[in-house]
Amino acid sequence: MPDTLPARPRRALLLVLGSLLALGLLLVRPPSAFAAGDQIDKFNITYDVQTSGVIKVSETITYRFGDSSGRHGIERYFVTRERYDDQHDAVYTIDQVKVTSPDPAVKTQFSSQATPTNNGRGQQLRLRIGDPDVTVSAPTATYVITYDVTGAMRSFPNANPPYDEFYWDATGLDWQATIKAVAIKVTVPGGVQGTTCTYGAVGSATPCSPVPKISNGVATFTQNGLGVGQGVTIGNKIKPGLIRDNKPHLEPDGSKMTPAQQAGAAVAIGAGVLLTIGSPIVGVLWWRRNGRDRRYAGLPPGTAPLPGQPATIVANDPDLPIPVAFSPPKVPVAEAGLLVDGRLDTRETAATLVDLAVRGGLRVQSSSTDEFLVTLLDPSVATAPHETMLLTELFGGAPPGASQDLSEPGSLLRPHNVLTGAVRSQVAARGWFRKVPSGAGTKGVGFGAFVAVIIGAFVLGSWVWWVVLPLLPVIITLLVIRARLRRGQRTADGRAVCDQVEGFRTYLATAEADQLRFEEGEDIFSRYLPWAIVFELADRWAKVCADLVAMGRLPATPPYWYVGNYNLAAFNVGFLTSTLTSAATPAPSAGASGTGFGGGSSFSGGGFSGGGGGGGGGGSW
Repeated sequence: MPDTLPARPRRALLLVLGSLLALGLLLVRPPSAFAAGDQIDKFNITYDVQTSGVIKVSETITYRFGDSSGRHGIERYFVTRERYDDQHDAVYTIDQVKVTSPDPAVKTQFSSQATPTNNGRGQQLRLRIGDPDVTVSAPTATYVITYDVTGAMRSFPNANPPYDEFYWDATGLDWQATIKAVAIKVTVPGGVQGTTCTYGAVGSATPCSPVPKISNGVATFTQNGLGVGQGVTIGNKIKPGLIRDNKPHLEPDGSKMTPAQQAGAAVAIGAGVLLTIGSPIVGVLWWRRNGRDRRYAGLPPGTAPLPGQPATIVANDPDLPIPVAFSPPKVPVAEAGLLVDGRLDTRETAATLVDLAVRGGLRVQSSSTDEFLVTLLDPSVATAPHETMLLTELFGGAPPGASQDLSEPGSLLRPHNVLTGAVRSQVAARGWFRKVPSGAGTKGVGFGAFVAVIIGAFVLGSWVWWVVLPLLPVIITLLVIRARLRRGQRTADGRAVCDQVEGFRTYLATAEADQLRFEEGEDIFSRYLPWAIVFELADRWAKVCADLVAMGRLPATPPYWYVGNYNLAAFNVGFLTSTLTSAATPAPSAGASGTGFGGGSSFSGGGFSGGGGGGGGGGSW
């Protein structure tokens, strides 16, 4: 790298550092996401087809968590409705669900939720297995899921000779984990007469290997090495006349509105008019009474009474002007991030690492797009508990000189989780919140149901809006209150510190280069960089500092804590961020987006992966 760095590359340098934040986007996972490296070691399934047409199913899943930190268990979901033809949908009933485990420590409690898909022509039943208050401690956990399926049979009386068939997407094709080994056993009345087996992504006609076997009428299927989004589909030929309920269960196209639904829409419109007026009024009254921060009356914003000084605490006036602060508050940047918006995400972790580097504890090195190293220089600069715990987790207690590569997705996951837990504990001990916000949204009773309703309205089609219209004002009111509650309710002490944080954020958001005041030789670029990251003002701060370089008020040299020879002027953090965000997004559900099986047979040359009934997938949470 040259000895000097002009203004434009200097701005790009900040964007390189911002890539630490972009990488951090992979650390915070949505509740139904999965950890990188998840694998199913064994996926054993038994199907016992009854003469009634009910299928008794047992799935034994040995799940290996790529990173068990913060994982509570697994999700398993099944397709329970899919398109059959232009006028009908096939519907599968799944009931008698039970979950057990041979591992005593594995939590097997579960909740279930049905979610419509494909504009009302599809539906998934999602099981969330595990305890939300207990995380998985072992690298693997075994789950045994048993259930009954009705409506899965097909019949071909006009074939020569005629036969019935159990054609099924056994594993499902929407697992967000690789599957090392699949073993399936099928028993049917009269014994299985023939088999088909394909595996891979949707549409794959690759036959399973080894070839399925039939022994004493029992069919067995095995397949190894399935990637994410791949599955196994099996076909089983059955003698006709042995199964009473041998045809698909069909219902009218789920995307069309029935007369009863039309009548309900008229009632919904009337109720909606009343709720449109009443819901916002009730919401405002509730918020004014329960939701606002507290503040010390009669004291300037950002100040608290001296010890022993009497003070009255009142509800905060959100319109009270907060004065600009020309220096950061004397609190750790991660604590300030939680205080100002009630959230702890990867911004706080990235800002803390940069802050430790600025203070001489770390060195950052980036010589290419594939390298982002941090080297431990002086762990004693970590003065707050969360900083010490972050360095210990990141470097494993190694002495100065140890390095870690943070260019891999998820490489900051464990340190990030350690930091967030420690910061919440610290802020709770300071008494800044009436209740420290979780950062994951408000868990109000019934709120999830309202969200499901509004999402369902988008998924199922425009006609559903007439049904849910009366709920829209309530939903909107709850969304507004929830957004405010996510920031938490601060105590009077917390509000005073938050005033200081917000005042400094205003300074970084509005000050221009010719308005900044700092001592000669001071590296103001590095000093305020952690705060710019946590306030999401990194781009603006880069521009301001580039202007200072152009004015000759800052030296055109790289920061002392950064080493590298990467061509900074060509760095495109926008492209990197979008690429990583896309890579972190789970693959779309094959069961949700599929076209449906259409009643075909796997024995007529049309067998393919995803062509059977059912399906689904899962992952860890």
